[in-house]
Amino acid sequence: METRIALIGRGLDPGLALFHCDEANRQSLAADVMRPVRPHVDAFVLNLARTRTFSAKDFAETREGGCRLASPVTQELAPTMVTWAKLVAPDAEAVARHVARLAKSGLGMDAPIRTAAADRARVKVRVRPITTPVAPKAVRSVPIATAANACRSCGAKLAIRKRVYCDQRLADRREEAQLSTVASFRSAGPSKIAAMRAGGHDPTTTPEAQRRRASTASKQRKAVAAWRDDGSLDRIDFRRDILPKLQGLAVRVIAGAMGCSGSHGSKVRSGLLVPHRRHWKSLRALR
Repeated sequence: METRIALIGRGLDPGLALFHCDEANRQSLAADVMRPVRPHVDAFVLNLARTRTFSAKDFAETREGGCRLASPVTQELAPTMVTWAKLVAPDAEAVARHVARLAKSGLGMDAPIRTAAADRARVKVRVRPITTPVAPKAVRSVPIATAANACRSCGAKLAIRKRVYCDQRLADRREEAQLSTVASFRSAGPSKIAAMRAGGHDPTTTPEAQRRRASTASKQRKAVAAWRDDGSLDRIDFRRDILPKLQGLAVRVIAGAMGCSGSHGSKVRSGLLVPHRRHWKSLRALR
């Protein structure tokens, strides 16, 4: 875009190319003139790829199947257009002056028609192959990538390049991911057990499973028998005073406070189960 503007400002048609083929709806001359600036742009893009983590929200697909940058990224890159305009200006000016000199002198107006045989005769074949690749020199005039890596949820600046969310939003995103898989997990578990039972094997009735259930039930009975009510929970109602606070907590936090499984903690948070009163103090202390 900046190359096209520079050419139009100097009285040149950006669609009449020197090296690119003239095609409809293509700025072929702009594609020619921007070639010297391409190393600067490539270095900028590489630097941007090293310092920013992209996601699917940063891109959009057109009806023709093309991939385009989304609006937030283009807004971050828009301030760099001034830099590209300054870099392409000398090349556009040089092309304009050269075309003006040819127009005044009349040179090239009656140039001979080039043929395929003449083009083949001008080709020079390299006899010795290139064995050592030439490393390109670093361009000092390349601007530093200004688009900072930001949290995809709140827009806060991230110090770690590989991070996508900040510390405050990371727990929420993990909780959302877990909730999105709850439905499929609940349907997959019973269906798998039903398929195993149909095949003649019930994993819930094996001796090892029965021993685990008996051990867990024994620990729970001992904990209930050892618990003593000190009267501090007499005016506390679980659904009124504790359950609303659990809605904003992760299931793993609730299960860890109760010393139970994740499925049991999920049922407690959803209100399907009311835990024993010995867990109420630890649940009230959660933040």
